[in-house]
Amino acid sequence: AVTMVGVVVLGPVVARPAASLLGWPAARLGGVSGVLARENAVRNPRRTAGSATALLVGVGVVVLFTVFASSLKASIDSSVTDSFGGDLVVATPSFGGGALSPELAESLRRLPEVERATGLGEGPATVDGVPRRLTVAEPAVLGDLLDLDLVDGALSKVGPAEMAVSDDVAADRGWRLGSLVTVTFADGSTARLTVAAVYRSSEVVGDHLVSRQIWAPHASQDSDRMVLVSLAPGVALADGRAVVERAAEPHGRPPVQDREEYAASAAQGVDMLLGVVYALLGLAVLIALMGIANTLSLSVHERARELGLLRAVGQTRRQVRSMVLGESVVVAVFGTLGGGALGLFLGWALVQAAGAETARFALPTGRLMAVVAAGAFAGALAGLRPARRAARLDVLGAIATA
Repeated sequence: AVTMVGVVVLGPVVARPAASLLGWPAARLGGVSGVLARENAVRNPRRTAGSATALLVGVGVVVLFTVFASSLKASIDSSVTDSFGGDLVVATPSFGGGALSPELAESLRRLPEVERATGLGEGPATVDGVPRRLTVAEPAVLGDLLDLDLVDGALSKVGPAEMAVSDDVAADRGWRLGSLVTVTFADGSTARLTVAAVYRSSEVVGDHLVSRQIWAPHASQDSDRMVLVSLAPGVALADGRAVVERAAEPHGRPPVQDREEYAASAAQGVDMLLGVVYALLGLAVLIALMGIANTLSLSVHERARELGLLRAVGQTRRQVRSMVLGESVVVAVFGTLGGGALGLFLGWALVQAAGAETARFALPTGRLMAVVAAGAFAGALAGLRPARRAARLDVLGAIATA
């Protein structure tokens, strides 16, 4: 909040030197019109800052979400890539994909090309009075395919009377190795499970992991959401993938992904959310550009006599248009760069607040350059109408304006 207030309040102070610097290319390349465009942006820093503020805030929020989403995706990608030691993942589609039969993992295990395969299911339960989602697997096999970064205990000790939990949940509930946890399943039956392992990496398996032996008797229909596969030594990835795809055909032909594809699919929810955010923020940026256009139109009206005198001493209509367009671009670039710097800082701060476990700071250079270029281009578009209006002013009428 202090940063936002500071940016708005100090905008006019920064606008003069910033507009002078940003207008330098126009002054060098645009001749007299470029020099005048630069001077018009510099001589009234309050108007320049006021025109750019809405765009600055809009671009700042866009960059904030872009940086945070990129950092979140980088964290997910790194976590999945580092923890998953297998070769292939058979997963249901993200939306409307249904579930996989546990028989798929069994059939894959019997293939000579497959060294290990285990299914991961999930289901609702109440853990010590709190509704939770349990991840169901064969912990001993899972430990060979996923590095859960164990804090204490061992996955091989998680049997029909035990469970594994994430370190965050363990710290929250005061659990440690050997703690007894009451689990109530969907069918109403209750079991007392012993904490046999505590792990840090919860991106794939969630916060509560139980064995299939304890889960299956209480599930109306046991199912998996994915199957992790490790190929036998010497089996090429393409060959193993083809074999797994053929084995999965009777189960609805679920997609078979390698490690990179699985990491990308795990982060696709971030892209979808970012797309919705971009659509909403696009409206804010559009309103900001309308503000720049209105401010320039008002400026043209206020400087009618000045523009008339410039035309009278020889400035052409094309030069007038170039001058107003140049001023619009300077204002837009000032707002875009200021918003970019603001968004970068707030994005970095948000990543730091979220913690390294949630997101690792990543700089999406390509997207940020695209945002800056789009801001400058949009600024030129915002100045088209005021520039045409300025070029069409009646010279004698403008000079006679009081």
